[in-house]
Amino acid sequence: MAASTTTTKNMLEEENMARIEEDRLNDLPKSLHRHILSLLHTKDAVQTSMISKSWLRLWTSIPVLHLNSCNFRYVVNFDKFVNSVLRYRDESAELNTLTFSRRGACSAKIVKEVVDYAFSHGVNHLELFIKRFKNDSLPVCEQTSSDSLKTLKLKIHSYVSCPLLSGSFKNLTFLYLKGAIIKNHQPFSGFPMLEKLVLKDCRLGKVLSVQAPKLCDLTISCRGCFDRCELTTPNLRFFKYMGSDFPLLVTRDGLPVLETVVIDYYGVCYDFEEQRLFDDLISLFWALDNAKSLTIFSTIVDVLNLFPDDLVNRNSPFCKLKCLNLDLKYLGMYENLFDSLLPRRRLNMKRSYELVKAYLLNKSPEAKFSIIPPPDNDI
Repeated sequence: MAASTTTTKNMLEEENMARIEEDRLNDLPKSLHRHILSLLHTKDAVQTSMISKSWLRLWTSIPVLHLNSCNFRYVVNFDKFVNSVLRYRDESAELNTLTFSRRGACSAKIVKEVVDYAFSHGVNHLELFIKRFKNDSLPVCEQTSSDSLKTLKLKIHSYVSCPLLSGSFKNLTFLYLKGAIIKNHQPFSGFPMLEKLVLKDCRLGKVLSVQAPKLCDLTISCRGCFDRCELTTPNLRFFKYMGSDFPLLVTRDGLPVLETVVIDYYGVCYDFEEQRLFDDLISLFWALDNAKSLTIFSTIVDVLNLFPDDLVNRNSPFCKLKCLNLDLKYLGMYENLFDSLLPRRRLNMKRSYELVKAYLLNKSPEAKFSIIPPPDNDI
């Protein structure tokens, strides 16, 4: 009898504690509730509607939507969920951020629905992560412009054309494109406030023109070859290039405030292209001669050491360098790129680095030089 009484008492205490905890949760400001739900995947946020009547429609007014197909066993159920979320969301509530991530072959219909909703509801930050499309193009949406959008990230694992580049986004400051096919000559003319641009694994035309008066941060990482890069970017401070070739870089009025340059190479060097590759890299250096900080990788050292005697007799374009960094953390990862050169590099590795250092710093002898060693630290 005593044991039964104790058990009942414990159960009542647990119920009281649960009720107190629920009351504490409900007593929090609704704005804090919405902030908490914004940190969750939208599927989890919707499920909080079962907590109590006061939480029933709270998810419909959260300022952030995270739509991710990884939370669903079948993508068809995910597509239905997205459709329902956009349909039943509170139209009067502010929507600041929308992220959409979908695995598998994605239909244009669901992406069009998401993009149109984002543009028509004043979203500031839009991110689309898509494995592949059933066709080869992003959908043409009802709206091709947005005055509210500030950040646009588009990551696609297969190449598609991008109609959004023909739109007008007068307040966009950050654009990230992966897997986009960029054909038009001036693809960023509709982004007058653009400050940061990242092009990763995009297919570019023979000429890439970037006219962005406020751009200060530019990263280009593309395996496809393009011959010429035209920059009208007077405020550019950071430039990073990683590619399988070195394009001719043409700048209007130079790059007067350029601070940091990072250059890497992951192409294949054939014997008959060695001279052209070497000359193109030197030409790229001269176009970036205002740099204060330069970081190069081991493959750049390999390109420069294709013609060591020529390098000794050249003047460096860099007369304002304050810092030179040699990043060797990927050393050995691309050993098939320079078959004719690697045996010599293994025998004279330290000498190769010293030769490149001497060339790049012969007009900036006071610059700081540092090496980022490979993981095994076997220099």
